[in-house]
Amino acid sequence: MRKLIILTIICLSTLGWKSSIAQGINFEKITMTEALGKAANPAEPKLILVDCYTTWCIPCIEMASYEFPKKVAGDYFNPKFVSVKFDMEKGEGKELAKKYNVTAYPTFLILNTQGQEINRVVGKATADEFIEKVKSALDPKNSLAGLKAAYEESKNMQTGFPYALALYQSSKDPSTVLEELFDKAQDFERFSKDYLELAFGITKFGSPFFRKLMLEKSNIDASWGTEVTNRIIFDKVRKDMYQIASETGARYNIFYTPKEVEEIAYTVALLKLPQDKPESHMCRIALYVANQDLDGLIAYYKRHIALIPNTDVFKGILDGILMKKIDKANAAQKTAIKEYFSGVAKIYEKEAKDYQYKAEQVMNAAGK
Repeated sequence: MRKLIILTIICLSTLGWKSSIAQGINFEKITMTEALGKAANPAEPKLILVDCYTTWCIPCIEMASYEFPKKVAGDYFNPKFVSVKFDMEKGEGKELAKKYNVTAYPTFLILNTQGQEINRVVGKATADEFIEKVKSALDPKNSLAGLKAAYEESKNMQTGFPYALALYQSSKDPSTVLEELFDKAQDFERFSKDYLELAFGITKFGSPFFRKLMLEKSNIDASWGTEVTNRIIFDKVRKDMYQIASETGARYNIFYTPKEVEEIAYTVALLKLPQDKPESHMCRIALYVANQDLDGLIAYYKRHIALIPNTDVFKGILDGILMKKIDKANAAQKTAIKEYFSGVAKIYEKEAKDYQYKAEQVMNAAGK
């Protein structure tokens, strides 16, 4: 009898769990045209919620797995929305990504029955947080038009930053608004963490706005910390300079003139990044490659890269860049490249002997 009661409780619990899951957001497997038609039903008019996701987006997967199945989510969305989801890299999703300019994931579009965007919510959230964000997005004053009107009426950080952030989340350029705010706002506002993160996030390295920010670098350093500022500035060009150095930029539609690379290298040099970190040398290496100066590149490796400890995986990446230049090297240059790697091998050989000696000392001590 006791076993029967336990089994009944387990069955009821399982059914209750499945019922709870079923009461989450009802994402229908229909086309956008079908969703628009269903939302326009005069008997039960609704808005449309579009979950824009990709298969590689971890926050998208987490929200779909843990937040959308919750009863509180279903209770709010199912009566008010026709909910659909599309992979933005497949089928109809690719067309929708282009039409609505979706570039960040997860993005949730809120559309009317004509397919016009009312607003959007970007980023991961719990079910309760997501509901509040959607409620806020449905408030007309929080639409792009509403935020723009508020900013035009009174141009200050309180109205301008929400508008700039909304522009950014809608994949629109907020640089004009951010630059106006930088010129007009008080220092405690324009050097705040939120403002600086967005400003540095959207500005292009070397652009007029970037230069304007750099003129205030001492104040930004004081607010953020020099190390944080330097890292953010360097990260803006690190990947691009790797593509230039490895001569694979065209594959990724990355193009810089030698003059642009030179300006980047000079700017990054002023940041005084730690020279024992291999990636700190990437801009200088890219400059030699951009100028097609293989002799200068080899000399730079012998002077600077050879001395970097082989404890950082990036050291191997730098050595790989030099190895790829062998096909373009003349006989003398090939000899110089060989000398570089032979010299590095001797350094590693000495290090290996030192560690072997230490290991033997430990073993001897352990045997006593």
